[in-house]
This record gives sequence, C-alpha cells and structure tokens, in this order.
Amino acid sequence: MIEKIFLKIIYLPFLIPIIYMIKFPIEGYGSLNLLDITLLFSIISGTLLIFQKRNWEDFREYLLSNSLFNGTGLFLLAGLIALFVNWDINWIKSLSVFKSFFVLPILFTIIVKFFIEKKKVKPQSFFHCYLGYSLVLSLLAIFYKLFQITTFDNRVRLFFDSPNQLAISLSLGILSSLIFWNPFKNKKFLFPTLILAIGLLLTKSVGAILATLLVTVLIYSPQKTLKTKQVFQVFLVLSFSLVLLILFLTPALEKLNYNPFLNKNSLDSRLVIHLSTTKIISDNFLSGIGFANFQKKYLAKQTQFPPYPQWAVPHSHNLFTQIWVSCGIFGLIFWVFLLFKKTLSEKKLFWKVSVYFILYFLIHGLVDVSIWNNDQALFFWFIFLL
Repeated sequence: MIEKIFLKIIYLPFLIPIIYMIKFPIEGYGSLNLLDITLLFSIISGTLLIFQKRNWEDFREYLLSNSLFNGTGLFLLAGLIALFVNWDINWIKSLSVFKSFFVLPILFTIIVKFFIEKKKVKPQSFFHCYLGYSLVLSLLAIFYKLFQITTFDNRVRLFFDSPNQLAISLSLGILSSLIFWNPFKNKKFLFPTLILAIGLLLTKSVGAILATLLVTVLIYSPQKTLKTKQVFQVFLVLSFSLVLLILFLTPALEKLNYNPFLNKNSLDSRLVIHLSTTKIISDNFLSGIGFANFQKKYLAKQTQFPPYPQWAVPHSHNLFTQIWVSCGIFGLIFWVFLLFKKTLSEKKLFWKVSVYFILYFLIHGLVDVSIWNNDQALFFWFIFLL
C-alpha cells in the first residue's frame, strides 16, 4: 500500500508544481503550501517504504557514498547558521523560504534517487511530467496574449510574480523536450516544442531566452567541438568572476565618472541593485542576512545609489550574490564547492542531462536568481543531486 502511494505521489510535484500557490495558513506561523505538503508526504512515505523493505543498511551506505550529499549538508548548515543569526528579522518568512527552496527539495531528491538506483523509479518520467506542465503554461501564455492580459510593458506573466518566473518554467520545458523528445528527429514532437518556444518569447525575458539558446547549441554541438564538462567549468568560473566584479563595481564606476542621471534606463536600475547588494554583503560578510530579508535591506541601502528602480526588488538579480547575501561567505564557498564537485561526476547516472539544466541555471543566474521560487528550486535540486 505504501509503495503504491509513494510511486504515484512523487510525480505530482513535477506534474503540477504550481500547487505551491495553494497555501494553508497556520496561525502565528505563516502558512504551508500544497507543494510542500506533497514533498513532505513523499519523504515520509519513502522513508517508511525503506524500513518496510528492510533497506536501511543499503540506504545508509547510499548516503555515505555520495560526496554531493555531504557537501549539500554543509551548505544547508551554512544556511541554517544564517537563519539563526538573523532570527529576530522576519524569521517566519526566512524559515519558510529555507524549508521550501532548500530542505524539502533536497530531502525529496535524496529519497527518490535511492529508488531510482534500485530501478523502482524511472528518472525520465519526472521530466515528462514537467514537459506536460510547461506545455499547459505555454498554451495559457498564448491565450493571455491573444486577449491582451499582459503587464504594463506588454509581457505575459500568467499568475506568476513576474514574467521571468514564467520564462524559467518554459525554458526548462523546452530543454526537457530537446533532451528527451529530440523534436528535430521525432517530428511529432516538433509542434509542442514550437508552442513552448512561442510561450517563452511572449515573456520577453532576455536572460531566459539567451540561456536557452546557448544550452541548445551545446546539446546539438558535436562533443569534439564543445565538451560539456569544460563548458560547465567555464560558466562556473564566469559566474564567480562576475561576483567579484560586482564587489568592485563602486570604485570602477567612480573612476569612469559614471552619472546615473544621464540617459537613465533599465541598466541604471540593475546597477543600483548590484551596488546595494555589495553594500549589504560588506555589512553582513560572514553570516549573510537570511533568506527573506533582502527587500528590506535593499530598500534601506538603495537611497545611497540614485536613481531608484521603480520596484522593490525581492532578490539581487544574480544567483551567486544572492547565495552570498543570504547564507554568508561560507554558504557561497560551499555552493561553489558543490558545483565544482558536480563537474567531476561524469560517470554518474544522468550526469550530462543534469549538467545541461545546471548550465541553464548558471547562465540565467548571471542576470537573475533562477532558483528563487518553489518550483524552480525543486527542479534545480532534483537535477543537481540526480
């Protein structure tokens, strides 16, 4: 009975991850969303199944033999320290983000991967579920566009907080299609893939579109020309270098006599975000500020860097600086260590598939925080630990 339930419910988070928007309030302690509940139920039922099948020794050996799990544990520890250091600031929301974006997706993947290695679960099935989900989103995006249900700048966002969040979901669907359906060979899958591409274009998310194009080139390039491992390492170095560049942004702009009031545009807004982020990092170098405090800290710092963006940004618009500002320097170190370890795991199951997706997150993460949402975080940790 437990096995039947487990083998069905584990696909639900990938088939309809949007259920994170359905929330159940807990008086005095925020709320619990339906995606969290589904992940938690999967974790509990999977754990019970391990005991029922008397696979505890195999599971223990599986945990100890995977170096990525150990590194992930250290990363979570850094996040937990940041959470407790900043406990007096918005602790309920920070704890909720830590739980939904990190703890539950990681534990879910650890449990599911055990059954994948036991040949009880097929990893392709999760991506097929997500493909169906993203295809529905794309059809809705086209419908919204036809009826002019768009943002002030004519972008489609559906029910997401921003068009960029929708774009990430559609990009992951496109890459899943290219990897598992291969629409250029299997023509029957070409039309659904084009529908996904149209939906992505309607979001006008430049970061998502460029990241998808770059990873597509890698997928279809001869491996003698572009080796996946080397490309992964290049973008890892590039991502970390950009963090260092952002840290030295203020003195560089002063030397260039930069005037933000001349020809003011969206680039100026991004510069204000990055300049404010460097100030927050310098004030909270070791421990970070926790997981839900960026907006408050940003609004306090942005007054030092006019002109001000028209929106109160919820994150730093760069994946690596967001990890640093949230978890502190040790969180960033463990994050880079984890990504580097992933480049060394070429012989692991599904390594190349997971690297294509991680590359997408890294490339898009240069200009946005590509895992800072429930469904995106789940997808990232699933493919990362796979």
